Amino acid sequence: MKLARQIAALLFMLLAVSSLMAQEAPPPGRIKLLPGYHHEIRQGIDSFVGIISKPGGLEIQYDIGEMAGNYAACATCGWTKGELWRKVQVVNGQRMVCVFTKEKRLVVSFPQSHANFYATIHGGDELADMLLMMATFQRLPRTPLVKPPLCAPAGSAVGTSAPCLSPS
Repeated sequence: MKLARQIAALLFMLLAVSSLMAQEAPPPGRIKLLPGYHHEIRQGIDSFVGIISKPGGLEIQYDIGEMAGNYAACATCGWTKGELWRKVQVVNGQRMVCVFTKEKRLVVSFPQSHANFYATIHGGDELADMLLMMATFQRLPRTPLVKPPLCAPAGSAVGTSAPCLSPS
């Protein structure tokens, strides 16, 4: 009986840990994901990187931080090579620069937040999905040169001045 309780307690703890691990990290800039899309944080060297994707569909990658630069403004980087069109719009109080290329790459940059998003677009639905999600991006606080934690709760050992890249 005692062994059965220990096994049950262990299984309960394993289920609790696996459900916590399965929780998705909120996307940067409080982006509102459309139904079916998921966010995954990746390991970057000098910036925050990750992917917003829909299984079997659109995959949006991002690169955020001062070291990421501005993909839409870098003519020598190749991000906008073969540019077909460029649109600039103020969204949520900041400039959003969209560039579409011959290779069907859509680059969306938010220069004030040092945030770049890009994807290969395979149709009108994917173009609409990406633009709709990008239009919900909220301006990030000025990003420091040193990579901070994603979010430092007030009074934490990490410090209270680290910006939250996503809602806590």
